[in-house]
Amino acid sequence: MTSIGSIIPQTSGSASKDADTLVQNYETFLTILTTQLQHQDPMDPMDSNQFTEQLVQFSGVEQQIRSNEQLENLANMMTSSNALGVLNFVGTTVTIDGSRAVLGEYGSASFAFDAESEGTADITITNENGQTIYSQTEVPISQGNQAFRWDGTDNAGNRMSRGTYSIKIDATDTNEDPIAIETDTTGVVENVDISSNEPMLLVGGQLIPTSQIKSVAAAVQTETE
Repeated sequence: MTSIGSIIPQTSGSASKDADTLVQNYETFLTILTTQLQHQDPMDPMDSNQFTEQLVQFSGVEQQIRSNEQLENLANMMTSSNALGVLNFVGTTVTIDGSRAVLGEYGSASFAFDAESEGTADITITNENGQTIYSQTEVPISQGNQAFRWDGTDNAGNRMSRGTYSIKIDATDTNEDPIAIETDTTGVVENVDISSNEPMLLVGGQLIPTSQIKSVAAAVQTETE
């Protein structure tokens, strides 16, 4: 897990690089201008209007870069604030969308669901573009809360890239009657991982992105003697 101190950005933004470039260009501009003034023809001096226009352009660029620096600082402050706010999820009870799961680079993905009764299910997993990646028929399922773990490969055995994938479950009982499937699941947030772009919540041993949260209940306060 990531410590709180590590959530503050350590890299410099593009605005500081632009400012350095501006300083170098401005110094070059002054050097050329000074050289031109020293060697100008007294009978045909430099056009003062052109000189003024160039100075105004440099001034405008400098002001724009300062504005960009302020915007970057504001964005960094908001990112840090949001990351700290996610820590408040620890100990709360959340309801998450179990039909979606995040696949790591070399890991597997687990989809939580609740079945009305036992039977078999035809399972289809699609990527973020809706393309079918993996399918399996007649998967045994039990009654109640459970999870289907996908190993992260397609039907040909190729490992899929990291990202968010969705599952579709069509289940029937022994009489070929449809079984109601509920993909929402509820659990207590055990920990928070803020090392990635989107904070992840550890719920029931599974890392769940905050985008899958559907509702949050406050942590239950217990009295101690």
